[in-house]
Amino acid sequence: MIQPFAIQDAATTLVESHFEIWGFGFANPEVLWGLLGVPLAMWFSRMRYRSVPMRLSRTPADLPRSTRQRLMWMPTALEALALVCAIIALARPLHGQSKVTRESEGIHVALLLDRSSSMEVKDSAGGKRRFDVAREVVGNFAERRMTDEEGASDHVALIGFANYVEVLCPFTLDAAAMQESLKGLDIEKRRNLDGTAIGASVADAVRLLQPIESKSKIVVLLTDGKETTGVIEPMKAAQMAAEESIRVYTIFAGAKFEKRFNHLSQQRSEVAIDPGPLPDMAKLTGARFFHAEDETELEAAYAEIERLERTPRKEESYAEFSDRYTRWILASMVAFVLGLLSRATWARRLP
Repeated sequence: MIQPFAIQDAATTLVESHFEIWGFGFANPEVLWGLLGVPLAMWFSRMRYRSVPMRLSRTPADLPRSTRQRLMWMPTALEALALVCAIIALARPLHGQSKVTRESEGIHVALLLDRSSSMEVKDSAGGKRRFDVAREVVGNFAERRMTDEEGASDHVALIGFANYVEVLCPFTLDAAAMQESLKGLDIEKRRNLDGTAIGASVADAVRLLQPIESKSKIVVLLTDGKETTGVIEPMKAAQMAAEESIRVYTIFAGAKFEKRFNHLSQQRSEVAIDPGPLPDMAKLTGARFFHAEDETELEAAYAEIERLERTPRKEESYAEFSDRYTRWILASMVAFVLGLLSRATWARRLP
């Protein structure tokens, strides 16, 4: 409800500021064009009150001017100041800032990161390890989702897997906590714990998401290999996700082709690498599969997932300002009265 703007100078108002300068906004900025007419008004005032014939027909030019004569400009200046303050008051100056209240529930995202020894591979000579690239891209994606500029921050969890599955960071909105979890993370170097538990990692993510009431729940799985543990078949885990309306986006990191030697033809040929059940897992859950050969393609894959997973947002915008026009009205009145008093007293022209 808008406050009546005659209540007090600091009354809160919901009127929106359309023009801002020096930390102040104006509700009616078009009125400020009137300031251009102030010099013209001063000229008319000067013409109106300019000197009338004095008792002496001629005043010697070399006579010194009195203090009163030197200050004869002040009434006109006070009237001009009164006019400027009145125009600013009519423009309705406001002080404060716009506030926006956004209501959005966001989504829950479970990030699955392969920590098997194969992630030690460098996809380019002298480049970064596949795991280091993945950790960086995943971290950036998580931070963007948790600090969404559109106001709908998502809850993100991080799950690492090798021959076993480990929840490294439960669902959180704390981007710093997520970055801290990723900071010291590395591949699993213990041989007896090495492996790729794709099915088990997806199943654990589903169990983690199952009790959560959220408009949208997704899993983003990043791996460079095939299932090796056999604890839970990947397609069975995908079926579990589909039953819970959880979309599973799958990303296969690594080369798209490999060179093989054909002993019969004695020639080398390029053969497409089989990503295993990853495309079918994504399709079953209503998501998408991506094959990322390098860092650029991996970033593009996460960017596409980010584009696809946007929930409708409701937002209510309002501007909360304090009216500051009364002080300008007061200043205008004071300047105008002082100008009138000056013209009636010390600045009065003598016939």
